[in-house]
Amino acid sequence: MTLDNPLANKFSTAASQYKQHDVLQRLSAQKLLQQANLTGTLLDVGAGPGTDFGAFNAINQVVAVDIAHGMLTELTQQFTDYLPLCSDAQALGLQTASVDSIYSNLALQWCPKLPQAFCEFQRVLRPNGECHLSIVADGSLAELTTLGFHVNQFNSVSALKQAFMSSQIQGDTWQSIDIRLESIQVYFDDLRSLLYSIKGVGASFAQHQHNPNRPVLKKQQWQQRVELANTLRTDKGIPLTYQIAFIRAKRG
Repeated sequence: MTLDNPLANKFSTAASQYKQHDVLQRLSAQKLLQQANLTGTLLDVGAGPGTDFGAFNAINQVVAVDIAHGMLTELTQQFTDYLPLCSDAQALGLQTASVDSIYSNLALQWCPKLPQAFCEFQRVLRPNGECHLSIVADGSLAELTTLGFHVNQFNSVSALKQAFMSSQIQGDTWQSIDIRLESIQVYFDDLRSLLYSIKGVGASFAQHQHNPNRPVLKKQQWQQRVELANTLRTDKGIPLTYQIAFIRAKRG
């Protein structure tokens, strides 16, 4: 199944170059995997070009879900034993109580109906199954705002928790929902590479969807932003700060 929508197409286009720009994704995955309890049939939601779960001996099958067919094409070249599924988190198309654990790294912030996605997670998880998720949260990309660029609004921790609470299926509950917020900074040599860290992983659609007719910066305007970005520079480079919500939820 191919999901024909602009966001899926953007991520498909970025698939071949994704791993050149996924610094944040790798940092977040490292933190998420350190704390995760992944077993049995694992569902990776927003799998992108794939994550290596080789350190988890208790996993016997990985089902890799992504809305972008191009991402799954990249994934199947490296992870030949994963089961690819072009699908949406809000309508997974999997059998009820068919997976033991769910992993999702920096994908669900693009999901417009999070309660619906979390309802699907609860439906497909077996009893006592766990979700391990990372989601870009409110307060991210403050430097872009300083530089005069438009930044999407992301969910707050309380909104994420509320999305979980409202997802509960009648008669079923989440045993526990633990959300911790962590700041992650990524550093860049220049403004262009900073901006491309977003565009290069396919996320530029979200940066511009509210105003597709926004004029391109003139040379003088661009130079002013380059100079302003350099005032933010540290000895590590120009920072870009993300607030990442790390979520561990256990199904009842």
